[in-house]
Amino acid sequence: MPNLRDLRKRIRAVDNIKRITSAMEKIAAARLFRTRGLLTDARPYARALEEVARDLLNSQPEATHPLVELNKSGYPLIVLITSDRGFCGAYNSRVVQEVAEFAGKLGSPGARYIVFGRKGLHYLERNNLPIVESYTRLPVWVGYDAASDVADKIIELYLSGEISAAFLASTEFVSIGRHDARITPLLPVERKPEPDKNYMNYSYEPAPAGIIGAILPRLVKTRIWIGLLESVVSEYAERMTMMERATKNTDDLIAALTLAMNKARQTMITRELTDIVGAAETIA
Repeated sequence: MPNLRDLRKRIRAVDNIKRITSAMEKIAAARLFRTRGLLTDARPYARALEEVARDLLNSQPEATHPLVELNKSGYPLIVLITSDRGFCGAYNSRVVQEVAEFAGKLGSPGARYIVFGRKGLHYLERNNLPIVESYTRLPVWVGYDAASDVADKIIELYLSGEISAAFLASTEFVSIGRHDARITPLLPVERKPEPDKNYMNYSYEPAPAGIIGAILPRLVKTRIWIGLLESVVSEYAERMTMMERATKNTDDLIAALTLAMNKARQTMITRELTDIVGAAETIA
């Protein structure tokens, strides 16, 4: 049985860990609150832009644009969003597994990657997968500019014929306890006609082709931006949950160690009393 000094050291060590996990939980909760508000505000804009783009493309079937046309040459490109740090449960492994399964279905030529986060970068490097661009040490509040820069790079590659298609691998925030990995097509932009739907009849100024040409790049940028926001919110939710569980586990461990320490102290006191009584009886 460990002596009292060892048990006290272990209790202090676990208590120090508890302070760290509790602080990390509070930081993740604060960041979750902030980023979740940003996501809530951004989602209606993204849905409205998707609807406008869909209505424009389907109500003007004769209008065309290079971002709608299918590229028959080049390689598929996957934008992978992960975190820079760990302590967030299955957040990274979930989206990485989804990407591995999806890339396996693409066949030849193999996909190339633009990656956000050191965890995704390490996964690609370990598996010797081709990386076009990587972004690490991301700011706490990921803004629209980061998504815009990546979208400009992807659009440039698509228009030059270097890539045949582009996909976004991100994590969708459903609730505090549920975060789903998903693959979202970026390019080419699909028309997705709905035969039974009456599309909005827009009055165009200037010509429809010019408006479509302005909306489609913004649509790609917004999809990446929303993917980043969804992933960041999911990361903080996972980290908050994991740190909450870790804090609870430290409480349980401290309680068990305290019980063991009290038992050891009681055993020691009982042994000393027994020795005293035995010595007294011997003297008597």
